[in-house]
Amino acid sequence: MNTRQLATRTLVQAITATLVFLIAWLVVTNGKILLTVFGGILIAVLFRESANWIGHKAGVKSKFLLPVTIIAPFVLVGLFFVYTAPQISAQGKELMERLPQANSYINEHLAGLPWGAQLKKNLTHLSSSDSEVSTVVNAVSSVFSSTLNGFGSFIFALFLGLFLAVNPGWYIKGAVTLVPPTRRERIRDVLGACGRALSGWLVAKIASMVLVGILTTLGLWALGTDLALVLGVIAALLSFIPNIGPILGFIPAAMVSVITGLDTLLYVSILYLAVQMMESYVLTPMLQAELADLPPALTLFAQVALGAMVGMAGILLAAPLCVAAMVFINKLYVEDILEKPNERGQTHSEQTN
Repeated sequence: MNTRQLATRTLVQAITATLVFLIAWLVVTNGKILLTVFGGILIAVLFRESANWIGHKAGVKSKFLLPVTIIAPFVLVGLFFVYTAPQISAQGKELMERLPQANSYINEHLAGLPWGAQLKKNLTHLSSSDSEVSTVVNAVSSVFSSTLNGFGSFIFALFLGLFLAVNPGWYIKGAVTLVPPTRRERIRDVLGACGRALSGWLVAKIASMVLVGILTTLGLWALGTDLALVLGVIAALLSFIPNIGPILGFIPAAMVSVITGLDTLLYVSILYLAVQMMESYVLTPMLQAELADLPPALTLFAQVALGAMVGMAGILLAAPLCVAAMVFINKLYVEDILEKPNERGQTHSEQTN
């Protein structure tokens, strides 16, 4: 390796390390803003790639189909809520009324157990004496404010996604100009691969969410459980979050069913477990190519890390961030560095052996 090649490699390594440091600093200090921007990119990818796919199948230019792919989801969601809004509203109101009843029911049964009274006493003492727990309890009162902030972030991401979807080439061209001319075509290919991976993951995830919602609603209806529709909608929405979402979706169903009796709680638990197993072992393998074969441990680690840094937004977007990161690592590190042959025709892995 001559002096010029060594200097070039050193410069590239220094720039890469600096960029990694800057990205890490931005994530820690402005994580919510960056995740909101990433959410906008996801929305743009969904709109644009849907138009490209339909245009490819129908033989029509995607620019003519883009308005359809943007308007159609809002129309479908609007029609769904128009026809189900009265039921969801009534069942949601009843759910809010039943949750305190379920809490009282659980407390009464705990009091009847040998260790229940002591457990309740310890929890009461803990909540009254531990300042950290008191802080958590007080934080619950800020749910309304958090909801408004989340809604504002969603609106911002939605409009950002619309702007990106209308003319993605302009923004891609601007991003590509930040790299050396010899690497611009490769970076453009990597960005395209990342967009296709995110689009496939989104479509597969939405299909999985719809099926989870339908199966849960039908199962609860067959069991004669009240509030089947609203509980099914909750299960569908929360299934977007890998690992954690199904557990969060089960909690309201368990609290509603426990009032009827422990046998109903058992049947509902079996139903949710069956739906989760069907999603994990039937739906996920069927959609594995689109789901990018995400390792569960990697997704869980990303959820914990991003959740600790930026809160719920990090948990929500951890999986698609892993999809994008895996594409960049495979393309730019594994293929371009580890597997790229040198002047002797050897890859980096062969040189180290």
